[in-house]
Amino acid sequence: MAADDTHCRDRVDEDSATMGVPHITSFCWCMGLEVGAKCVGIVHLLLSFALMVMCAVYAEEFRSLKGSAEDMDGLYSKWYKISVTIAVVTVVHVLLAFTLLVSVIKRNTCGIRVWVWVMSLLVAAALACVVVLAALYGFSDSGSEIFLSFLEGTIFFAIMGYCILCVNSYYLMLRSAEDMEGPNKSNY
Repeated sequence: MAADDTHCRDRVDEDSATMGVPHITSFCWCMGLEVGAKCVGIVHLLLSFALMVMCAVYAEEFRSLKGSAEDMDGLYSKWYKISVTIAVVTVVHVLLAFTLLVSVIKRNTCGIRVWVWVMSLLVAAALACVVVLAALYGFSDSGSEIFLSFLEGTIFFAIMGYCILCVNSYYLMLRSAEDMEGPNKSNY
């Protein structure tokens, strides 16, 4: 009996920690959350895979120019390092997207929660990086180009936030369904 009480108290503590998290009930164009989470996973996989391939191609191109006469100022060497770094980082995104797709298909709440937390951390780190770089180096473009960059960044981070919100809502829906099943029953 005491084990059931601690299970209930643990469940209440977990639920109270997630009570303040906003959630939605459907994805864009009246799609369900499961379809929305699959769409987010497929788009994430396609974009990250395409970026990985593109950066690998550019890295190979810059590698061939690295150390040549055209690279006297080290520009191609710098772009080579940047391309390789981005290609390696996109491997993480490919693995995350694959994890999300497999977790949604298998209805695995742990894999979905990992995707939500890691993507939230990556988006927060990207936003912090943008703010720090803007504060350190300032703006060198005209006012309209700065405004367009700000608008593009706002739209990007809003879309990322909505995708994370959709997948988190799907996680909460699956978790609620698991809670409705109740604890395992044993026959005495």
